[in-house]
Amino acid sequence: MSKNNSLTKPSKKPDDHVEQKRPAQLLPGQPGYRTRDGRSGYDPIDSRTEAAHTAGTFIQKMVAGRIRNPIALLLLGLLGLLLITPLILAISTLMQGNQIQWDTGAFILVTGMVGLAILVNFIKNLIKIVIR
Repeated sequence: MSKNNSLTKPSKKPDDHVEQKRPAQLLPGQPGYRTRDGRSGYDPIDSRTEAAHTAGTFIQKMVAGRIRNPIALLLLGLLGLLLITPLILAISTLMQGNQIQWDTGAFILVTGMVGLAILVNFIKNLIKIVIR
C-alpha cells in the first residue's frame, strides 16, 4: 500500500481585515520604507523623505479639518495665538500714533495672516471634534 503524497497544504492567506504591505508596494516616504528588508534605516535621504511625508500628512489633515488628537489640536491653537500676537501688538502701536518700519510691518502682517489661518483651522477642527 502506498500513501497518498498529493495532500495539499492549506494556502496561507492574510486575513481580510489585516492589510499587509510588501516592500515592493511601499513608496518612498511611507512608514516602513526606510526600514525595509536589507536596510539599516539610517539613510539620510529616506529619513528626510519620511519626515516630509509625515509633515505633509499633518498639513493635509489640518487643512481638511481631520485632526483628532487633542494634544496636537492644543499645540495648533497655541501656535496660532503665538503667531497672531505680534499683529495685535502692532495694531495697538499704530492706534497710539507710533509708526512701524515697512519691513517690520510686512513681516508682522505675514506672520499674523499665517496665525489667523492656523486659528481658523484650529476652530474648524475643534468644532468637528465637539460635534462628533
